Amino acid sequence: MSVVPEQNWESYLYRTDNGPVISTFYTEADKIEQSRFPHCARIIIPIQKPNENGGPANEEADVLWAMEDDLAALLTENEADCLMVGRLTHSGKRELVFQVGDWDQFRPYVGLWLREIDAYEGMDISEHEGWDFFFDSVWPSPESWQWITDKRVVASLMESGSDPEKLHVIEYCFRGSEQPLRTLAQVLSGRGYQMMELSSSEERLLMSKTMPLDMQLIGPESVYLMHQAESLGLEFDGWGALSVK
Repeated sequence: MSVVPEQNWESYLYRTDNGPVISTFYTEADKIEQSRFPHCARIIIPIQKPNENGGPANEEADVLWAMEDDLAALLTENEADCLMVGRLTHSGKRELVFQVGDWDQFRPYVGLWLREIDAYEGMDISEHEGWDFFFDSVWPSPESWQWITDKRVVASLMESGSDPEKLHVIEYCFRGSEQPLRTLAQVLSGRGYQMMELSSSEERLLMSKTMPLDMQLIGPESVYLMHQAESLGLEFDGWGALSVK
């Protein structure tokens, strides 16, 4: 496995009391045997001219990407015992998050990389044990996973030619026992949803709502539906729509 996997990365945004955080993470990280990389290293880079959201402007963003590429190349060339699993951008900082198998096969190369960087002062490395930081601060919550899934569906529809500003009939699917499904159908009917199917044999409910392909509408609605389904012991099984050109 490469020190920095080339594929299977995803990004999302969440908010804290200190402002927004953009998290980019390796989507296969939860499949890694954690004992193989038991240590966590955060390389913290202060952004010189952060914008209003705490991230870098375009020109500085290119510099940060080049720095990260140089570090990845150095670690890969020396077969450092580590795996990059995340990247955080927030409150004037860029954090590169690694899980490390052996400190002695990681620290020397990061130190060499640091010595070659002249323009950035105040860079730091924070070391932890375990995977807690990754799963607490980098890995998405169920709500964030739903947002990521929604973005993928919207992107797929737009790639197929859908006009995001036009109204789409969005079909939501729920699974579980008949009576909770009926209860949910009644709740959603009062929210403007239309019943499409309630199958007791397949333990499935389909409800639809018409709206544009706007993540500011779709994202919060999906989180609401996920929580409603969970409160009734049901599974929210996502949504789909036909392309509207």
